[in-house]
Amino acid sequence: MSSPSPKKSARSGFFSALAFPDYRQLWFATATAQSAAWSLIVLRGALVYRLTDSNAWVGFVTMAALLPGLVVTPMAGFLADRFDRRRVLAATYGLNLANNLALAFLTISDNITPGLILILAIMNGCIRATEMPTNQALLPNLVPKDRLLNAVALNQLMQQGSRMIGPLITLPIISFMGPEPAFAVPVILYGLGWTQILSIRTSSRGVVEANRGMFSNLSAGIRYIYAHPIVLSIIAVTVLHCALTMAFESVFPYFSRAQLGMTTEKDLFQGPTYLMIGVGMGAILGNLSLARIEDRKFRGRLFLILGILSGLSPIGLALAGSIEQAMLAAAGIGASTAAFMTLSHGMVQAMVPDGIRGRIMSANTWHVQGAMGGFNAVNGLLMDVSWMTAPRLLIGTGLIFIAIVLVSLAAGPLRSIYSRGTGAAQPAPEAAPAS
Repeated sequence: MSSPSPKKSARSGFFSALAFPDYRQLWFATATAQSAAWSLIVLRGALVYRLTDSNAWVGFVTMAALLPGLVVTPMAGFLADRFDRRRVLAATYGLNLANNLALAFLTISDNITPGLILILAIMNGCIRATEMPTNQALLPNLVPKDRLLNAVALNQLMQQGSRMIGPLITLPIISFMGPEPAFAVPVILYGLGWTQILSIRTSSRGVVEANRGMFSNLSAGIRYIYAHPIVLSIIAVTVLHCALTMAFESVFPYFSRAQLGMTTEKDLFQGPTYLMIGVGMGAILGNLSLARIEDRKFRGRLFLILGILSGLSPIGLALAGSIEQAMLAAAGIGASTAAFMTLSHGMVQAMVPDGIRGRIMSANTWHVQGAMGGFNAVNGLLMDVSWMTAPRLLIGTGLIFIAIVLVSLAAGPLRSIYSRGTGAAQPAPEAAPAS
């Protein structure tokens, strides 16, 4: 594995990690792949809502793209540590390119059905469950350690900010050509990302111990998390954060129609797209604000503040009465939740050993994707209940998470993080050395 140049490491700034060519390739590929994924989430949800007029179906399709991670992700982490991470990542990009191409062809040719959307969403979820932890495991090997938080922040900037980029690209296509041609956008974006991944030169892999069985190697990441209370505490509160403040995709089509009065066929696609653009704009601002924060103690305090803001921001969306107000409130959701997730990922990345990083990050993704997928389905089902409204759901889940954050002040590891950051309690490294 080649090391980044120490001379370049001395440079600082919001975009300092982009000075390293392989990281720059990964960053651009992440931007295109995530933009494709978020545009697909919006388009797919609106399409299945048009076909079924059911919020539950929207929830199930959104869940189908996220929940396969519960099965696939442990194996994905093993692959990311067993084989060259750049090759594993290239394979996932190629497979998702083919998956998006199939969906676009079926939609444009008017041969799509809710069942086919569900099947393709499951396949997409399985591939992305391999792509995301591999991306996270490769990233720290492309920059020096003193640029790791900046690299994570910029990576999260693209992962979260792509909520704006992908839908923004599709919006004029929906407006002038109709929703069906917009399904070609994820295909083009994944194709661009694939070419960038193929250009990465840094070889990186973890340590898979020959004297341990396959199951033991697979479960190494989960064992590490549950053996280190400080890592477990960060991931636990992040999982609850994702479930209660970030599982809103299945609510957007109904919210646009019932709360914002967007009732035409184009409105059904444009309303959620506008909301996702708002979330993405906020996510970009939230992540940019973290790019130069290096003080660990301040990071800990900010983790607490952002947790509370993440619970408050959905309440603003619940009270919005126009598309302009809704986009502004959605930007607040994007800023607070994206910054919270960036801090969470950055703290975990800084503490875990590289030898099993792929399996640890896959276990992290396993928890997070499971929470988001499951609660998108729950929220979709709730929206079909007669007494439930979008504002009630958004306010209720936001207040529940605020209560959880306040209760976490009494928990030892989290209280330590909030008051002193992660520097005061680094977990012990895994016995196996990193490659």
